[in-house]
Amino acid sequence: MQNFRFIQFTTLQPSDLHNPLCIIGMPGIADIGKFAVDQLIGIFKAKKYCEIIFNDYPAGAIIDNSLLSTPKAEILFYKDPKEQQDLIFITADAQAMSPRGIYEISDYLATIIHKLGITKVLSLGAYPTKKADPDQINIYVTSTDNESIERLFATGEAKKVSKGVIIGSNGLIPTIAKARFGIEGTVLLAETDNAAVMNDNFTDLQASIQLLEKVGKFYELPIENAYSENRINEISQDLENKRKALEDELDSFQPKVKLTETDKSLYI
Repeated sequence: MQNFRFIQFTTLQPSDLHNPLCIIGMPGIADIGKFAVDQLIGIFKAKKYCEIIFNDYPAGAIIDNSLLSTPKAEILFYKDPKEQQDLIFITADAQAMSPRGIYEISDYLATIIHKLGITKVLSLGAYPTKKADPDQINIYVTSTDNESIERLFATGEAKKVSKGVIIGSNGLIPTIAKARFGIEGTVLLAETDNAAVMNDNFTDLQASIQLLEKVGKFYELPIENAYSENRINEISQDLENKRKALEDELDSFQPKVKLTETDKSLYI
């Protein structure tokens, strides 16, 4: 497809994988799913399979420690030395800019998932709500398969979702994978405050870490909780400092067209 550029770093065939589980975390509300998947990639020291450049991603270069890169999606993998369950991770620097673009990249990624022989997809995201108890973070489950819903609901640690819409690729990839290829798709959503919907610069680390713990428990992954309250506060402060420094740098250029807060958020 002309809209996509597929950059492959290593070969990966269905025969190379043992009972693979694909875990997806795209940018979204409070970046809950993306942060959780980024942590899993680090925990498992996942290797990069490919990058995907798409012409509907934000039109700008990303700067990290003076290095430039284009917005992209990434697929990484972890090979279980016990050959029990390999892991495939999918994330991206941004969501596509248009509804059509979100659908196209979701369909493209679902096709890659199918070609790799994956039969189970887990997507991670946020569930914005008016929280009665700010210290309690509920986890919600929805799935393309009733059996998966009941299995996780039966643990007593996940709630069902009666109605709603999951915006973006976190919801579309599992549903397209099911509709086109019969792949089982489950979405776990961590509760976050409604205010996160209106704040592009907010990352709910507490919700991400709670979601990470539940993923480890539900799917029997060797994940240890390495995030104390102080560590979470340090990460939150570091993220805020980086955002503030970048905004100050953008302001110092004094562009002819004034950048709005929404424009700035595209560069974070």
